[in-house]
This record gives sequence, structure tokens and C-alpha cells, in this order.
Amino acid sequence: MRGPLLLLLALLPVHAQAASDPWPGSPVLTRLFVLPSGRADRDRLIRTLDLTVAQVRELERLAGSERAYAQAARTASPADARALNAKRTAMNDEKDRKVRRLLGAEYTLFRAWARAWWQAQVRRAAGR
Repeated sequence: MRGPLLLLLALLPVHAQAASDPWPGSPVLTRLFVLPSGRADRDRLIRTLDLTVAQVRELERLAGSERAYAQAARTASPADARALNAKRTAMNDEKDRKVRRLLGAEYTLFRAWARAWWQAQVRRAAGR
């Protein structure tokens, strides 16, 4: 499973990879570990990375934090937007650090998987 995925990603132009990389700025974990529509994709991620129960639980916990922040951002006043954006940047950096530590050597594969998954989601949403 890893070989074809990594080969596909290697064939993408560098600018296409950068423009379509959702991590850590987009709610990847929320879409995979919170929303019911992401269940099949979440299961594929778990199998692809051969995640342990403890790793899945931690990703679920991080997804909950990611979702809570997004909900708070939706109700923020325009005056609070600047401070909220700074907090979002810090939260994304921390989320990335935690996932990097949690997955260890599998982090690179997670990033490749997330990019390919995100691109498929965008194509599906565009009706392609």
C-alpha cells in the first residue's frame, strides 16, 4: 500500500504538492476522527499506518481539540479575530509537534497520505 501512494506523490509537481497540503492548517483530524463521513477514510489511515489503539485515541483527542477551536473561532467577534489567528497558528504548530512525536517514523507517511486524501476530497467536491 505504501509504495504506490508514495510513488503517486513523487510524480506530482512540487508546486501542486505545496498548494494542496492541508497539514497542519486544515481540520484534517476533525474530518477523519470526528465527522461520521470520514469513518471509512479514518479506517484506511489506521490500516495504512498500522496505528495502535493508543495512537488512535490520541489522534481522536487531538481531533476534539481541533474541532473545539474551530467552533470557538466561528463565534468570535471581529475584534477578537487577530488574537484568535495567532492562537490558531500556535495551536496548529503544537498539533503538528504532537502528531510528529506520536507517529515517529510514520509521520512522513501520514503527511503523504493526508495530502493524497485531501486532493481526492477536493476533486470529489469539485465533481471530478
